[in-house]
Amino acid sequence: MQPIDKFAYVPLLAAAVLIAATMLFLFVASVRKTAKPSFVFFLSLLCVFAGAVFTAMRPGVIFFSLMIAAAALFLLPYAAVKAFSSADESEEDEDGKPGTINGGKRYNVVYEEIDRSLLDIQKDLLGRAAESISAPGAIDTILELYAKQLIELTHADGSMILLLDDFDDMISVKHLEGSFVPPYLLPENIPHKQNRVDMSMKYAQFPLKDNIFGDVVSGAKAELITEPLKDSRIVQNEKEDFLRCGSYIFVPLIAQSQTIGVAALSRDFGNELFSDKDFDVAKKLADIMALGIRLITIHNDMVERSNDEKEGEISTRIQKSLLPAKIPLLPGITGGAFFSNAESICGDFYDLLVARKDRIAFVLGDVTGKNLTSLVIMIQIRAMLRLVINTQQSPATILSWTNRGLFGEADKDHFASVSLIFYDSLTKKFNYSSGGTNPIYIYRQKDQSFTKISDDTMPVGMEKETVYADKELTCESGDIIVTCSDGLIEALNLDGKQYSVNRLEKIIKENHALAGKEIAKRVQDDVKNFCGSAVQHDDQTLLCIKVQ
Repeated sequence: MQPIDKFAYVPLLAAAVLIAATMLFLFVASVRKTAKPSFVFFLSLLCVFAGAVFTAMRPGVIFFSLMIAAAALFLLPYAAVKAFSSADESEEDEDGKPGTINGGKRYNVVYEEIDRSLLDIQKDLLGRAAESISAPGAIDTILELYAKQLIELTHADGSMILLLDDFDDMISVKHLEGSFVPPYLLPENIPHKQNRVDMSMKYAQFPLKDNIFGDVVSGAKAELITEPLKDSRIVQNEKEDFLRCGSYIFVPLIAQSQTIGVAALSRDFGNELFSDKDFDVAKKLADIMALGIRLITIHNDMVERSNDEKEGEISTRIQKSLLPAKIPLLPGITGGAFFSNAESICGDFYDLLVARKDRIAFVLGDVTGKNLTSLVIMIQIRAMLRLVINTQQSPATILSWTNRGLFGEADKDHFASVSLIFYDSLTKKFNYSSGGTNPIYIYRQKDQSFTKISDDTMPVGMEKETVYADKELTCESGDIIVTCSDGLIEALNLDGKQYSVNRLEKIIKENHALAGKEIAKRVQDDVKNFCGSAVQHDDQTLLCIKVQ
């Protein structure tokens, strides 16, 4: 065999160098995960490299030819398989992407770039949340932003964001974006038209069981569903194309270890299925979403609390200006009163009006609610009573008039219990009437009895046609009339026990010899000692009238 020409070494060595460089670059790409070169390529290149080097060292073409044949042998089966395989016949290809249903769309997503940009996305989303946090409808703006971002990063066809309600027993749709195929049974009254289905989904609510949304929230576990027909939690509605289920991602929104809702993603039937990588991106973005939503809700709560406190401060000043500064000296009786509000806006009030010696009026009211509406109703009742108290009408008639005047002005959740008591110092007679549940008691010094003398009736302002009844009694020296709001009787201590009528009776009997003002003060002190540091949820008001 003729020795190899010296010029033949040049291409052999050049081929070896180029092949070595190619193998090095492929190895780096594999390590950095910027590509996934098949092991077959490494074997083929290694054969050619070995053949070139060996031939240069020991001239001859036989070994080189054998290495070339070996390289071809490695590549031939791989090429044949790829030439005749179908993308629809395999669930995944070599780079781990799922297949499609019925040849639908595929998505060329570079997940490594998404991972690197998630921090930037988080900064951007939280920045936008901060910018719009004080704007009207901020939560709606942020939810729309998040829904669009979910679709963009996962190439979903539709997204839906649902949040828990205030009582944590229902989950409601707060935003719907794109084409979302309902995974639940549509109501029978919803026509299977795209626009009607979309409209119904925008206002849909779900319990926390027996549906995929509730299950995800209750279990606080994300779900990737690529075979919806095999999952009992997914309901396939009729066979209209826009209702055919594709693949889904459901991710709970968890902020500070508290589940506040769920983010859902949908891909249409026929399009590429969601992959594990899509699932991972959705979970990471859901964590960012939950934090942003929580930020806005905390801000809204703080603003609402601040507004309530401001309203409370104003209302408290108004109310204190309306209550009698003190109970004056009255002919034939001594009187005392106190009130303690459980919240800054108080619904209780009392009043004293001296028309003449035979008509001294005492009023105690308890308006439902703890807001500005309650204060307005209290002012209305007080004004109506003061307007007609100097007439010759009886307490029951005046209450009936007040009821008619108030009905329609207050909403169904705001009404009042009112005790109206007239005293005639000339005859020592009491005329009284009550609407609602404020009790009126009498302590008889003669036999030391303590008796309720009022009946529970329809509250003032609840029903227009309510008619109240007049009652009359004659008192003797030492007798005591007491009326109070139910907040006093039902005041709780740290053990959850109520103050009770029996305890009120005990304090009245123990202090019956004192003046009305002192008796009221003893009751107030006893209630305070009984309740201790327990938080009260209703106002406490008392009026005490003692006959001289």
